[in-house]
Amino acid sequence: MIRQKYISAIILIVVCTTSLFTALAVRNVHDLQNYLGYVAENGKSALFHEESINQNIATRLSREFYRRIADAHSDDSERASICQQLETEGNIYGFNLLKKNRNNLEGTLQTRNTSCNEWAGDIGALSVIHTAERAAQSKYSFSNYSGYTFRNIRYYIDLAHNYIYINQLVNTHNYTFSNWLEGNNGSINIAHSAHTISIDDNALKDLLKGETTLSHIYQDGYTRNNIISMLTPVFLGDKVKGILITDINVDDLVVSFNTVDRPLLWRFLSLYVTDNGTGIHIAFHKPYIKSFALISYEDSLTQYYTLHVKLDAFYVIIANLWLFLLYLLGTWALCRYAYKQLIRQTLLSRDNVTDAMTGLYNRKVITPELEHKIRSLVDRAIPVTIIAIDSDGLKRINDSLGHHMGDKAIQTLGMVLGNVIRKSDYGIRLGGDEFCLLLIDYTLNKSREVITRAQKQLLTIDPDKLVAFSWGAYQLRPGDTLDVAMLKADELLYQHKRSKYEERR
Repeated sequence: MIRQKYISAIILIVVCTTSLFTALAVRNVHDLQNYLGYVAENGKSALFHEESINQNIATRLSREFYRRIADAHSDDSERASICQQLETEGNIYGFNLLKKNRNNLEGTLQTRNTSCNEWAGDIGALSVIHTAERAAQSKYSFSNYSGYTFRNIRYYIDLAHNYIYINQLVNTHNYTFSNWLEGNNGSINIAHSAHTISIDDNALKDLLKGETTLSHIYQDGYTRNNIISMLTPVFLGDKVKGILITDINVDDLVVSFNTVDRPLLWRFLSLYVTDNGTGIHIAFHKPYIKSFALISYEDSLTQYYTLHVKLDAFYVIIANLWLFLLYLLGTWALCRYAYKQLIRQTLLSRDNVTDAMTGLYNRKVITPELEHKIRSLVDRAIPVTIIAIDSDGLKRINDSLGHHMGDKAIQTLGMVLGNVIRKSDYGIRLGGDEFCLLLIDYTLNKSREVITRAQKQLLTIDPDKLVAFSWGAYQLRPGDTLDVAMLKADELLYQHKRSKYEERR
């Protein structure tokens, strides 16, 4: 009975604790799913911020070009001075071609346009690119990452005067931006050149209408890095004068995804983009340890690419390990507590139905449940026999030897009766010197073996023959109640007593 109750309690405890653990684990997974969305937003926000910087620089360039046209009458002498310092390297003209020799210009200008007077007036405006960059960088840190400056390369492609300006020094002897400076006549074919940096026709149309557009990921011919180019038109009046291009290094872009607040998670994170047109995967970041992706998140990074952020199952296991250990510890503690409570309850129940003097059951064990059990056995043709037992001469013992000896006689008889029955049987002290044995799967004839064993054991432990008993046995029939059976066993008991008394006479 205890075992069944304990198994039921364990099942209930395991179901409850497992349900709680599952709910907490699911919530943790949901939180991690949201965190991956946060990671993706950090990377996208970095890209959007670069777009805003690019647009800001393009706007400043437009204003500076317009201002210089308004002041063109005072710039003739300045242009002449600039053109006197013009450098050449093969068929390339410009400034800072081999090394820095023009202090007011921080980058390199290359062109095949030999008419210096056409574009010399733009030189002073190009410094806007650098001042705007420095102003923007001091106001922004990417996601939670600080102290890192993107190594973006910016170009200004002038379509009116056919030159290219890059915001860093480039040794023209080693590299010329020939994809922009196509013809020997110095002209720039924007449609053809844009295709060399993976700009499609629709994006090019949007660009010429005044919208900022993004390229596909491609390998830059100058840096040999995988980059995304961001193009913003620069207007002069209502016409496109040029294009400002920012090359964003894909490796740099990964920094904005870095989970600085969760460095361990970064080791199990996978980042890649899928080309929406071709389905090709381009990996940004691979996990240090890889099993299978348990949690994933995806969102559009640009109009061309879908960003995928995946978290490996190992991290989810590690993140929930404390919860799993708590689940095991809690389940074990509750099961142990339930076991102790069941044992305590069983002991209390047993004490309630146990006779303190003999250790046998007392009258309280005769319950409706026991009645139902016995009746069920009899209905299934399983023999059940009741033996009524009564001590002989107890009054004589009490009167002649004292009540303590009378109590000892009752204890001795109770001990013997408890020894000769099985655990499945019931030994009951009804009160005083009256006992009852309820024998399961015992016929009337077989029940006499119990009496024989009891008598033999008394001879062993009571050589003075202080203890003796009379008995009466009755086998239950279908329809008998315990009360009826006990009454019939009592009648047989008293018949046995009378016959013994008559023999002594």
